[in-house]
Amino acid sequence: MRKYITVAFGAFCWMSAAHAAPEITGCDRLAANPPDPDRITTGVERADVDIPAAIAACRLAVAAQPDVARFSYQLGRVLFYDGQINAALESFGRAIELDYRQAKFLVGLIMTRGYDGVPQDICRVEQLWRSSARQDHPNAAISYVDFALQGRFDACQEVAPEAEMSGFLDAAQTQLGYVGSLLIANLRRDLEHSE
Repeated sequence: MRKYITVAFGAFCWMSAAHAAPEITGCDRLAANPPDPDRITTGVERADVDIPAAIAACRLAVAAQPDVARFSYQLGRVLFYDGQINAALESFGRAIELDYRQAKFLVGLIMTRGYDGVPQDICRVEQLWRSSARQDHPNAAISYVDFALQGRFDACQEVAPEAEMSGFLDAAQTQLGYVGSLLIANLRRDLEHSE
């Protein structure tokens, strides 16, 4: 009986450790992005980021835990702020490979802004935002529906159907405040009257 209790207690401790909150690292403290729904600590506004320190901390975090997508995303963020566009896109790409929804949204956003050195591929934006919206990222959901209604994805092979876009707005509605709700209401009205 005692052996059974010891084994059960050991299994409980292992399961508790497996579900423990992730450790907040220097990379998180210095580079977490306020609108990132998967950040684990208070985000740092762009103007307040200590770029050299954040780059160093996030490089250490990525080297120590290369399969933690959050670190690759946060490293990409601060590299982008530092003007290291290719390195930033590579780091964002790693986070996307690891299925990080904020990286998908942000890379799509960057691609729509016309930055030097960033490829302009609206169908890649469509894919990234659709994938992120399917992961309940509110900004991706709103941006996706907005671009689709503007016809910006018309040249792409596959675009989410109206029912799915309505679902994107439903999910975003639960995560956003008053201003976001107004925007969603306008988008929903436009979606319902689209052909």
